[in-house]
Amino acid sequence: MRGLTILFTESSRNFGGQERRLLAESRLVTERGHRVEIACPGRSGLFGRALSAGVPVHRVPMRASLWPPALAALLRLVIRLKPDVIYSHSGHDSWLSGIAGAITGTPLVRCRDLLTPVRSKTAYILPRRVLACSEAVKAQLMEAGVPGGKIFVYYPHIDTARFARVDEASRAAVRLELNAVGRFPVVFCAGEFRPEKRQEDLVRALELLLPEFPSALLVLAGSGRRLEAVRSLARDKGLEGKVRFLGGREDIPALLSAADIYAFPSDIEPFGKAPVEAMAAGVPVIASQTGGLVEIVEDKKNGLLVPPRDPDAIAAAIVRLARDETLRKSLSAAGRERAACFDSRAAAEQLIGHFYAVVKRKKVDVRAAPTAR
Repeated sequence: MRGLTILFTESSRNFGGQERRLLAESRLVTERGHRVEIACPGRSGLFGRALSAGVPVHRVPMRASLWPPALAALLRLVIRLKPDVIYSHSGHDSWLSGIAGAITGTPLVRCRDLLTPVRSKTAYILPRRVLACSEAVKAQLMEAGVPGGKIFVYYPHIDTARFARVDEASRAAVRLELNAVGRFPVVFCAGEFRPEKRQEDLVRALELLLPEFPSALLVLAGSGRRLEAVRSLARDKGLEGKVRFLGGREDIPALLSAADIYAFPSDIEPFGKAPVEAMAAGVPVIASQTGGLVEIVEDKKNGLLVPPRDPDAIAAAIVRLARDETLRKSLSAAGRERAACFDSRAAAEQLIGHFYAVVKRKKVDVRAAPTAR
């Protein structure tokens, strides 16, 4: 099959999980012989990182969904690049891409990575296909009136090898940096500090498990608007020496290698890439029983599920794992096996299959797609 030209679009100015995924996918698709170009605002976090990564990127103002200067700029770009397909990621760029695609006859594939309420099903009329990041997201779209026939589950991917190959020297160095030598259990969580991520529940859980495990350490990586509130909570509870706030970090594989348990308390989660990364690293996972997380974690088989917003349940799950080395090893092995279902190599081929499908107006073969179980 001939190589495709795909225009990835993103209107968000942030650089979070969705934008990281977009950039990683652009490189994976390029490595497989296709031409990828990115359109995004010039002041966005994605723009500079795409430049640094050597991915062709174009400045397009995307202030609003129907803003004429944005539509004109994107339309000019589409006419010049002549992409086979446009791949959109957020609200504004999906509207703009849909209109530009309709004018030029370029099919649109839209990504949906959110579990926030669907504002309008009309936003999903123009895309030929909608790629939902989980069955939970697909169900929400269908409840909002989006036709199920155009929605396909396409799970986010990870480079599993990156998380499995951290050497013992790197692990020892990180534990030394964290002042974690001789501490047990070391509980780790990485993610942006937002209300739905519920890092405060981990602080409260830590307080509950300290009587039995006084050397326990909670390590939190990430930044965001709730960071200071969570830091203040730890300070108010006298846990300054028991909670480490690392800020934004790029060395997540090394940090995971230093952890005994990974806890993910989010109460709204469309998928849950971070727990998959922990599984790939062989770290036993505790996650909330919500959203796409239940499609990743099977309770007592490859991880432990707890009710959302329940620090007592989190503490009990940590204590259970800390007491039972056999269970930790069992969940570690099963977690690695589960994480392999989301490896980036297979996911890239599935994504390219969706692109070919809309170009050829054929149904994609999803038999090789990762399954929920």
